[in-house]
Amino acid sequence: MKNYLNELTDSILKLVAVDSVENTPEAGAPFGKGTVEALEQALSLMKSWGFKVKNLDGYCGWAEIGEGEPFGILGHLDVMPVGKGWTKNPWGEIVDGVIYGRGVMDDKGPMLAAMYAVKALLDEGLTPKKRIRFIFGLNEESGWKCIEHYNEVDVMPETGISPDADFPVINCEKGILHLTVTLPYSGKLNMAAGSRPNVVPNECEVSSDTAEFADFCLGSGLKKISDNRFMVSGVSAHAATPWLGDNAAVKALKLFGACDEELASLSKRLDGIYGEGAGVNLTDEVSGKLTFNVGVLKVENGKAAVTVDMRYPVTFTAEHIVSLLEKTFPEADISVLNVQQPLYVDKNDPLVVSLLAAYNKVTGQNAEPITIGGGTYARALKHGVAFGPEFPGSVSTIHQPDERASVEELGKALEIYYEAFKTILF
Repeated sequence: MKNYLNELTDSILKLVAVDSVENTPEAGAPFGKGTVEALEQALSLMKSWGFKVKNLDGYCGWAEIGEGEPFGILGHLDVMPVGKGWTKNPWGEIVDGVIYGRGVMDDKGPMLAAMYAVKALLDEGLTPKKRIRFIFGLNEESGWKCIEHYNEVDVMPETGISPDADFPVINCEKGILHLTVTLPYSGKLNMAAGSRPNVVPNECEVSSDTAEFADFCLGSGLKKISDNRFMVSGVSAHAATPWLGDNAAVKALKLFGACDEELASLSKRLDGIYGEGAGVNLTDEVSGKLTFNVGVLKVENGKAAVTVDMRYPVTFTAEHIVSLLEKTFPEADISVLNVQQPLYVDKNDPLVVSLLAAYNKVTGQNAEPITIGGGTYARALKHGVAFGPEFPGSVSTIHQPDERASVEELGKALEIYYEAFKTILF
């Protein structure tokens, strides 16, 4: 695998250099030209290896080789906005054996690692025993319209993996529910935090024209932006792991709730990363606790709108959770934005067993399958699981400043994918 590691790192840097944040729709590029540029680069690379390739109207694309039963390897090439706080080049650089850049781990780097693992097996002269199809989505971070379009114009493989999460192997993904709670607000404050529900916001801007406002903010140690604008700071993280962050929106509501009864009430009901205040602190033995993230907060023009990301246990339904929230927020309008159903594959399933065996062989461990709160394209498959690339104990930088992966760990992931695909696909 060492022979392919340099090629892999070079390809990652080239693909990460493409700004594929969702942007203004254009003809042939419904999610912006950057996403299609990333797709064409990936397809061009695989075409040079002998794969058949197809761009599905700029929504997504695929590259395949072999014949027989299809096996899908699904990932995405769109990335989150860069945001603030980077100390390295967000469009790719290597420093001290570490690759930095938006998409290095989510999900350009892992898809390339899987691609090079298949290439290595093909270069050995092995013949695939299945039709291997790599599927590249371009709208994973904000809606999955890419997968919807794929299903409209093509046939999804029933079985496969998504290299877009964690090792050793993920046989259980919690359900994902995004919704907006809108309440009346008669106070004098304006608040704005976050842009997407699946990210813990690291800043919340607060403003007011009242005389006491500036004194209160200065006394609370807040950063001054202008005469009547201040910033509450937190720490960003992925919504699936809210305990790794410090939610600036929640902090702001708590702080100003001390002098605003309406905000105090809202703060109390939004408190708790497991949904304690909202009355949705659900759990089960299969997948654990529900997680609760206030991803977007807007308080202005007589309204308070809160967009929440919840990762819920597999034995519950989104409908049940909404019914609980309606009791907690009786005065609110609740609008469901997105629901992704949970995923569960038995740990004794042959696919899970084979993937786990490859991981344990390379690492020398005796690991077991795990559950995550994240949502991957494995949910798009009737029989699919997430497989890598983050290793247990590693610091996750997905959706954060200085997103990165060590070259050593990428090499290990490449080796694991090689062993898994050799067993399953060749």
